[in-house]
Amino acid sequence: MKKLLVTLAIVMGFGSVSHADILIEPYLGYEMGKTTDPDGKMDGTQLGVRLAYRSPVMFWVGLDGTLGLSGTFKPDTGSDDDFKRTSVYGVVGLDFPILVRAWLGYGFMNEVDLDAGEKLKGKSTKLGVGFTGLPFLSLNVEYVKETFDEYGSFDSDAQNEAVVVSVSLPLEF
Repeated sequence: MKKLLVTLAIVMGFGSVSHADILIEPYLGYEMGKTTDPDGKMDGTQLGVRLAYRSPVMFWVGLDGTLGLSGTFKPDTGSDDDFKRTSVYGVVGLDFPILVRAWLGYGFMNEVDLDAGEKLKGKSTKLGVGFTGLPFLSLNVEYVKETFDEYGSFDSDAQNEAVVVSVSLPLEF
C-alpha cells in the first residue's frame, strides 16, 4: 500500500510540474532618461507587451516589445524634439513566491525616430523588478541602458540611461 501511495505521489507531482503557461503582459509606462553625446534628457510614455513561455518552476522566457514610446528629447543646447521609439527585447525572468518578479532583457532592435528626420539605431539592455501583490496588476520599475551605433547616416557614440515606471496586466493561459 505504501508503494502505491509513493508511486501515486510521484506521478501526481510530475504531472503538476510538466505543464507550462503562456504569459501575455501588456503594459503602460513612463520613461525618464539622460542622454550623452548629445547631452540631454529623454522622457515620454510607452505602450508595450511581453509574450513569454512560463515554466512551472518560476522561470519564464520570451519577447518584450515597446510598440509606441512617444516623448520629447530635450538637449542641453538647442531646441526640443519629439520622438517615437520601437524596440524589441529578448527577456528572461523569475516569478518569486514572495510577490516579486524580476527580469533581464537584451534589446536586439532599438530605433528612435526624431521629428527632425533623424533616426537613432542601437542596442540596449534592461533590468526590471515588479511587485505583484495587487489583484491582476504588476507595478514595475526598469533600468534601461542604451547605446546608439548610428545617428542618421553617421556612426555615433550616443548613450541613454533611463528608468521606466510601468503598470502591467500579466495574463496566463
